[in-house]
Formats: sequence, structure tokens, C-alpha cells
Amino acid sequence: MNSLFSLSELGNREVEHGKGRDVGKSRVVKFEKIHSAKIENIKNLCGQLPAPGEIVFLWTCNSFNAFTFIPYVIKYSGMIEELCISTYSINTRIVESLTKWYDKGNVRSILLYVSESLRFRMPAVVDLLEAKARDREISIVYAWNHSKVQLIKSNGNYFVVEGSGNFSENAANEQYIFLNNEYVYKFRKGCFDTSR
Repeated sequence: MNSLFSLSELGNREVEHGKGRDVGKSRVVKFEKIHSAKIENIKNLCGQLPAPGEIVFLWTCNSFNAFTFIPYVIKYSGMIEELCISTYSINTRIVESLTKWYDKGNVRSILLYVSESLRFRMPAVVDLLEAKARDREISIVYAWNHSKVQLIKSNGNYFVVEGSGNFSENAANEQYIFLNNEYVYKFRKGCFDTSR
């Protein structure tokens, strides 16, 4: 079994001695290549994006994770006007990838509704999140949160993804509900308490 990355790549961004290469960027590129293949796994299961009023029930055994829905929607629907994510956990490669999609103009605005416990469980991720949010239309709300919901407004569609997967790379047996419904979208968005 080949590993996807070396443990030495898990540190903060560093320039490899004598090579002038940014290890952090190479991790993100490798991560995005992996997700390109995973997008096809969703396509094979769904056939297409849910049409308005449609709902798809998915069960996956490590073939994709919660993040994969974002590049999937970008690929098959176009630019994301509004992306709202509620999650217990998120990792640095996903933060880097989200901001890369934002910087490329594929995502117009991002709201991250993350667990308050992230501040003490993963302070390096919090530092990165807050640094990335400073000059972008990215809002972060910390709350006592364990929900896993994505709201993706794109090209007149209101996609909702709910399931067991966090925004991390440890997907195992995960279940997702993937639907396209404006009413459910607005209802779920109302559950994000952004008054904090």
C-alpha cells in the first residue's frame, strides 16, 4: 500500500533545503489531484447533480469526503455564489483548498460555522483560518457545534449536503444526503447562529 504523503510533509509550510519548493503548496496540489478522482466517485453514485426538488441518499466507504462535494458542484454547476459550512472539524489542507477555490473566483463567499473546541484542539488550524479570512469574504463563527451541513448556492441551485463526514481526510463509512431545495437551504441556513 502506497502512502499519499510523508509524515515529514505534515509540518507548517517550509521551503525544502536546496530545492526552493514550498512543501505546503505541494501538499495542496496533491490533495486536489486526489479529489479530482474522488469527484468521479460522486458522479458515479449520483449520475448528475440533483435537480430542484431531488434528493440523493449516499453511503460511502472511504471513496470521498465532505469536502469533495465542493469541487464536484464547481465542476458540474459552475461558480459557487455562497458556501456555508457547518462542521465539527476541519484541517489545514481543506482550509488551503477552500481559499484557493475562492482566490480563483470559483467561490464568491464562505461562511464557516465550526466547533468552539477547534480553538484548543487545533490552534494551528484556527490561526490559518483566521489569517486566510482577513482579506477575503470569509466569515468564521465558533459555536458549540457538532453538525455537518453544507449549503452551496450555485447557478440558481440550492444544494444541501448533510451527513456524518467532517472536513477532514479520515473518511470511513460515511452517509450523506444530497439535495437541491431552496426551502431546506434557507431553513438550514437559519440554524447557523451567526449572532456570536
